[in-house]
Amino acid sequence: MAKAQQRETDLRLGLIIIGVVAAGFLALFLFGPSHDGPQDEQELEAATPSLPDQLTDAPSREAITALQMAAPGAYAELDIAAKLAITDGADADELSLLLLEALFSQFRSQAGAIKGAKSADYQTIIAGLATGLRSLDASGSDWCDGAHIAAYLSQNEQDLVPSLLAEFPYGSPQYDWAMEWMASVLTVARTARREPQRWARPTLRDETILQQQGLALGSEQWGLALQVAAFANSEGVSYARMQEVIAGMDVCALGIAVETVSSRLPEDVRGRIWSDLMPEIMFGNTPYVMYRVTDYFFIG
Repeated sequence: MAKAQQRETDLRLGLIIIGVVAAGFLALFLFGPSHDGPQDEQELEAATPSLPDQLTDAPSREAITALQMAAPGAYAELDIAAKLAITDGADADELSLLLLEALFSQFRSQAGAIKGAKSADYQTIIAGLATGLRSLDASGSDWCDGAHIAAYLSQNEQDLVPSLLAEFPYGSPQYDWAMEWMASVLTVARTARREPQRWARPTLRDETILQQQGLALGSEQWGLALQVAAFANSEGVSYARMQEVIAGMDVCALGIAVETVSSRLPEDVRGRIWSDLMPEIMFGNTPYVMYRVTDYFFIG
């Protein structure tokens, strides 16, 4: 019970970050495994088919393989949970939820490894996020509407996780995107664990360059800059005020803006900034992330 409560609390923190960065990335950080652990493993050995036999689409298989290689222990737990579910008659929709939960739980687990990723790999992760957000934006998705996010912020925590999982039904474009993107995140983490890049802390010069790029983008997109300014000014005022500001945001535009700023940074600056920021995002250190994200737009 305590584990489930922690998962839901962390997810609420991730949703607050959404208002600044992006719906698809930060809404889904900190799901923990919803099952209770291995049961009757010897009996399950005979259970067939396995999860890859049931989820035969390419995005699911790619994600399963990435999970197996990056986190063998987490994959073993998923495999046992999936076999139990299959024995109980679970269909592909239900099994896909187990896979989603297992994948999203890896944000926190892989945070330490991500700190050692290469600059180009950080950009790969951010570009993958932006690809999903552009698709949402083009389709007029509710996920781009700040009011939709604000509604999640006011939702009962016990209903929050299933509501979010329901946004990624098996076989949908958003499900395929989540599988492909999470596979890329896990691949980056695995590479970084084997061949870590040692980044120094961001320097004052790095922060100045970051702020200059954020300011430049703000001068190109005044509406976006005003949204970020409103959010920054709401921080620390009240939770209700923060919800009000989020309700007026275009969160897809904000997330795409992060990718644009990141792409304009020199490679070494990008590496130091994301090595400092991305592990904290993945671990759910909301206050630090909010502080750093406002730096993108030189607000402070």
